[in-house]
Amino acid sequence: MDPESEVLAIFSAIQQAMLANDTEPFLHHIAEDYRGVDAGGRVHGRDLMLSAYGTGGVDLDTFEISGVETTAWKGTVLVSGKAWIRGTYGDIGFEHRLRFLDVYAHRDASWQLVASQVTDITEGPEIEN
Repeated sequence: MDPESEVLAIFSAIQQAMLANDTEPFLHHIAEDYRGVDAGGRVHGRDLMLSAYGTGGVDLDTFEISGVETTAWKGTVLVSGKAWIRGTYGDIGFEHRLRFLDVYAHRDASWQLVASQVTDITEGPEIEN
């Protein structure tokens, strides 16, 4: 299997784990030194991901991904696209339309998510390249 296909399988496993509040795949696929930036500009690590998406955490009822693109270099794969997520966190409901960028690195004979960043999509025209 080529690196991009391997990473997309892991990307999908992480998405399914988030929907199921199952953090076990996080332990294998998200690096201990992972760093993420949320839509509010806050930086977080793997521990926050484990607590946020574990039992009693975020309850997602919608997590749709579109426009996924990958770019591979030796030992690194970027995954980007759009996401629509909706759910609750405690008593607070939320809905976000996001652009995301995930960075995967090949370490110890496997691929791990090492960094991610999401940005809220705001209304307005798309900017062409």
